[in-house]
Amino acid sequence: MTLALAVHGGAWAIPDAEVADHLDAMRRAVDLGRARLEQGAPALEVVACVVCLLEDHPALDAGVGAVLNQAGGIQLDAGIMDGSRGDFGAVAAVQRVRHPILAARAVLEHGGRQASLLVGPGADDWARGHGLEMVEPDFFVVPREVARFEKLREQARFHTSSAFRGDKPRGTVGCVALDRDGRIAAGTSTGGAPFTVPGRVGDSPLPGCGWWASAHGGASATGWGEAIARVLMCSFAVDRMEAGLAPEAAAAAAVGRLADRVQDPDGLPATGGVILVDRQGRVGHAFNTPRMARAWWTPSEGMQVAC
Repeated sequence: MTLALAVHGGAWAIPDAEVADHLDAMRRAVDLGRARLEQGAPALEVVACVVCLLEDHPALDAGVGAVLNQAGGIQLDAGIMDGSRGDFGAVAAVQRVRHPILAARAVLEHGGRQASLLVGPGADDWARGHGLEMVEPDFFVVPREVARFEKLREQARFHTSSAFRGDKPRGTVGCVALDRDGRIAAGTSTGGAPFTVPGRVGDSPLPGCGWWASAHGGASATGWGEAIARVLMCSFAVDRMEAGLAPEAAAAAAVGRLADRVQDPDGLPATGGVILVDRQGRVGHAFNTPRMARAWWTPSEGMQVAC
């Protein structure tokens, strides 16, 4: 059984001046994930630790560096899935748990069949009760996003869909891993969309939308969340691999479906991106935004990084 790892740091119009920081995040994530896979760590653990690293990287929109909502606050979402068991856990609109992806994993491991998705203060309290590190909400706020919030607050009209064509958001993060025992896991974490309605939940904590994994493959998505949720982007992509498509073709089909079926208020196609890994250890990706921070590793290809 081969090994494989894919990561992303968001699909949007990443400015030239910020490409280096995004590439740095991608390299660090792949270095960590590759090392853990080669040490024999299970895919679920690899995804969790890689996403933790990305949540700590201030260039991205997950954890530290998260965008601010219309109230000037942060709200973090994350989800993770073990494809070998079909189990998942997710949290949404949390503000105090240091690593939302670890809260999502704890829900997977300890929520049983009574809880798979926890939200808001209840999710933060649940994470605290299970021993996860907690911080004050200001821990996640960086000056760049305060300045962005002030600028957006002056605009008369702003729609979340337009964020992924312009220079407004940072990058939602995700990871898909295949371990030496053939297990596949996928996870996604985000600080949401900029200047969104408080309490808004996008695709990132929703199964089949922002992430999905099965015995056949795994996927993690990024982009306009409301559109991604409408087409169940990640479960569709994994289903295409199960039907026989290679990951690259399945990713292209998923992004094409997103653009064909959903339009923004200006009538333009919905935008986003997706990364895939199949059970043969093949990696694929696709996006229809100006850029997407992404990287992958397999024993045969080594590390590949792009933005």
